[in-house]
Amino acid sequence: MLVALDLDRTLIYSRTSMGPVPDDLGLRIVEWYDGAPLSHVTDRAWALLGELMTVADVVPVTTRSPAQLARVGLPRVPGHAICANGAVLLVDGEPDPEWQRATLRAVAGADPLADVRPLLEAVADEPWVRLVRDVEDVFCYLVAESREQIPLDWVAEVAASAALGGWGLSLQGRKVYLVPDALSKGAGLQRLAERLDPTPVTLAAGDSLLDAPLLLAADHAIRPAHGELHDLDWSAPGVGVTARSGILAGEDVLDWALARVHARRDVSGLAPS
Repeated sequence: MLVALDLDRTLIYSRTSMGPVPDDLGLRIVEWYDGAPLSHVTDRAWALLGELMTVADVVPVTTRSPAQLARVGLPRVPGHAICANGAVLLVDGEPDPEWQRATLRAVAGADPLADVRPLLEAVADEPWVRLVRDVEDVFCYLVAESREQIPLDWVAEVAASAALGGWGLSLQGRKVYLVPDALSKGAGLQRLAERLDPTPVTLAAGDSLLDAPLLLAADHAIRPAHGELHDLDWSAPGVGVTARSGILAGEDVLDWALARVHARRDVSGLAPS
């Protein structure tokens, strides 16, 4: 069984995204940046993830670049990881060259990144903007000083302009992503599943609009009770919602995945595929 998990705000959480937590809740740091702790899971989530990685093919599916993913420590090195919103496949930590070539073919029909990046660079000098960056030369994003400072009328204008060239916009926390429509986590999950023999049953979890194609592509899926999809009251057949929000939703996601993996093993009498 293949379990595709978004990372940020689904599995791992910054201090600002984890929400209220009990004083006695044990937390484990899973990412450091510039010498400071950045991302966390609960101690229980760490144990659940370790168990899940022994009984299923756990695949991180993230908008992060491979370098950004490398900062995250998991109980095991995953055999597969889908980075850059589906643009890059890592196999045992190394980029797969054929996947890269397929990515370039997929995005060839959209406007080039060089024509789209100026939509974000036009506000790069505004006091509410921290930085504008490219990821793997296939998409770009802006980081604001805070979510509240991002002008929503500007977001709407950029989204409309980008759509004309075959690009989509996603607002996640204080980040604004511009990504080619042909590049999605859902397409990445389908491509990976088709490469494996036998084709596995797929589970997925994610919290943002960029995760919606991933949830729709999976056989079974769940989303946290927070984030971009939750704010939009997004739903789809076969997609559940965690009972809890914040960092405790990460535990709910892993409980859900483990229950389905073990149920399949009990029915088949075999290790899950």
